[in-house]
Amino acid sequence: MAEQRDYLRHDLTALYAFIECVAGGVVSRRNSAAYSAAAIRFFDFVEALAASSKNHLERWSVDDSEEFEDRRGELGTIRAAWREFHKLIKPALDADTLQAPSAVVDGIVRRFRELELPGCKETEFALFHTSEFNYVQVHTADLRRTAEKIRHIIPDAPLFPDNLGLIGLPYSQGRTAFANCLVAHEMGHHIYRRMAYGAALQVKADAVLKSGSSTYEQMEQGQKDVVIKALTQWSEEIFCDLFGAMLLGPCYPYSYIEAYDLSAILDCNGLVSGDRILPFIGFYEKYPSEMFRLQQQSIFLRESPWWDHISKSSARYATLLKVLHNVPIDAHVKENDKLGYLIPVLDSIMPEIRRVIGNTFEGVDCGFVLFSQLNNTIQKYLANGIVPSTLNVRYGNRPEEVTMVSPSPLVLLNSGMEFYLTRVNELMCSIRDEDETMFPRRLHWIRRIEEWIAKAIEDESLEKEVIDVDPGGNGNPAPPQT
Repeated sequence: MAEQRDYLRHDLTALYAFIECVAGGVVSRRNSAAYSAAAIRFFDFVEALAASSKNHLERWSVDDSEEFEDRRGELGTIRAAWREFHKLIKPALDADTLQAPSAVVDGIVRRFRELELPGCKETEFALFHTSEFNYVQVHTADLRRTAEKIRHIIPDAPLFPDNLGLIGLPYSQGRTAFANCLVAHEMGHHIYRRMAYGAALQVKADAVLKSGSSTYEQMEQGQKDVVIKALTQWSEEIFCDLFGAMLLGPCYPYSYIEAYDLSAILDCNGLVSGDRILPFIGFYEKYPSEMFRLQQQSIFLRESPWWDHISKSSARYATLLKVLHNVPIDAHVKENDKLGYLIPVLDSIMPEIRRVIGNTFEGVDCGFVLFSQLNNTIQKYLANGIVPSTLNVRYGNRPEEVTMVSPSPLVLLNSGMEFYLTRVNELMCSIRDEDETMFPRRLHWIRRIEEWIAKAIEDESLEKEVIDVDPGGNGNPAPPQT
């Protein structure tokens, strides 16, 4: 038993050291960087979990060899749980407010809360950096289960915070504004799972397969499960794309096009090139092709008030959305030897996905009317290098018939994106000695445009803050509430 106690002391110390190393950066973070309220909730959880875990290890003991054998597995469970959190803590620490587009994301979150779905109004999203060039939504239900495993061993361990989402963004995009419209897709994953939409789409996929494929009926159950899984994963991705387009309007597909260089599909005449389309039309086991996904966004937006504006836009990205309807479903099938037979099934599920999106956004203003009223004024401000936080909008002919309006993040992102896509040259040509052919100078002004939009979104948020007077009567304000 003495030898076992030596082993045990070593194992306990090693686990204690591991937890301290994983969580150590969280404890020292406050002196070096600022974080969003959502990130602080996550860090507070990690800090409390570390304290309870280390306290438990300090008290951990066994009386005999039998108890040692019975309880040794607890240490493995605690270590495995901390390995899961290990993946997120350092990336979240790296995404402080200077390294992440917190103002833009906060603006998108405010739009997200307008849905008023169960839990939406209280949901916050903490950001973390990822080395992959993909945005990622962490399934917090998995983290909640991981935390519960620790609580079965350590009763005073904290629960994972309710209504907290975690979104990973490529570290290279941390300081951009328009590219991060893609976080709307990850918010779609949060809603999709919270509302359990997958079960309904899985039933729909099974029904479509049974009605249209005799081969499917002859498959073993394991083979059927593989087919259904692929279709439901594809359906979830399409749902999240349409969610992003509905949440943010055309700035979402424009961001998607830029991120994946999809405008390369167009030839010099603005038409879809049969040769250029090939790299973008291949389906993956977990994802539909970039081409199919963008085509579905185009089809979806055609039924929205935004389409009239898109159809008149001179932006090349808008041109791509306009011509995608010319790509037939057979072209997708033809270029996907292995998975092509499932693409018509996915196409048959699309009406159900659009119906679910419609239900999700029932009663929610798409934002187009306000955009159409303010877009020209916002772009005029940007053309003059002015942050469009508060607009002076004329509603009559008399000098006094002017009102001040604070545009929403949805309006600012769409107007800013359109200006970025169509009027950078105009802005640069209005500046003395500026050369619009020099890429570093173009980048400089693009970054300025993004900064002006991010600042306007942040200002709009500050205007909505409410400062309550201390009820004690001493005149001191209470802590700000949003």
